Amino acid sequence: MNDLNNLICREIKIDVTNICNLSCPLCPDTGRRTAKQQDPELMSFDKFKKFVDGIKVFPEQISFGSKHEPLINKSIFQMIDYINTKQKCLQTTILTNLNLLNSVSDLINSKVKNILIGLDGIDQESYSKYRVGGNFDVVINNIKLIQKYKKNNNLEYPKISIIFVVFRHNEHLIEQAKSFFNQLDVDISFRRTDVYNGFEDWVPINFDNADVKEKSKLCCDEPFKTVNINVFGDVYPCCAEEIIKFPIGNIFNESFEKIWNGKKMIDIRNFLLNKVQKKDIACLLCPIYKNNGYTDV
Repeated sequence: MNDLNNLICREIKIDVTNICNLSCPLCPDTGRRTAKQQDPELMSFDKFKKFVDGIKVFPEQISFGSKHEPLINKSIFQMIDYINTKQKCLQTTILTNLNLLNSVSDLINSKVKNILIGLDGIDQESYSKYRVGGNFDVVINNIKLIQKYKKNNNLEYPKISIIFVVFRHNEHLIEQAKSFFNQLDVDISFRRTDVYNGFEDWVPINFDNADVKEKSKLCCDEPFKTVNINVFGDVYPCCAEEIIKFPIGNIFNESFEKIWNGKKMIDIRNFLLNKVQKKDIACLLCPIYKNNGYTDV
């Protein structure tokens, strides 16, 4: 972190749509859709290709689905395949609820490396309590189809991992979930999420994620290693909902490198290093900064 002008980005998180097929209660996007505050948008393959072609130094990883469901965009596997033609050693990841998988072969042939699935239950009742609109059996069947395809074709990838968000209603299912998903030969991790005012009843009583207690020397190191990009090409230093009105650039208007090591990003890094004092930094609105590095994420 000594040379803030020439940092290499480790991960790009990109949303290729601004909508989701589920209506999770704690997701801010659910409220916006319910209030009809946004129109559905899809990033075209041509726009994505232009962005990728402009990257001079690729990060270690590009992840699809920062806040929305990437499988809604029918060009998703074409996008991943294109990245792999440009940089074969790159780690590619899809963050998905896996309700909308239409073609296992297209997914496999894109050569995506990792699939992270938000799945917080062991049956329809426990799953749909939070993943409103989701079908547990469809997700499990899609996992089985992917695993079967990999086995039949002697493939190592994609790796499948379950992200089990622990709430009050499902924290008693943790051990059963470990056993259930072990039978599907997939990894599983348990974590908490940010809880907004009015949703305190979702907070688990007994679950304590050890990672929550760990603090780095910085209250936040996201702007030193990653960026988030929305469907319109707007770039953000992290995924915090509170900074949605403070983009640091746009990938369709300027080069990624210019944004990544541009003045706005460097100002944020210097601010987090306590090198400068700023009153117009988006970090001041973020709960991680306000809580000095403590968050339930």
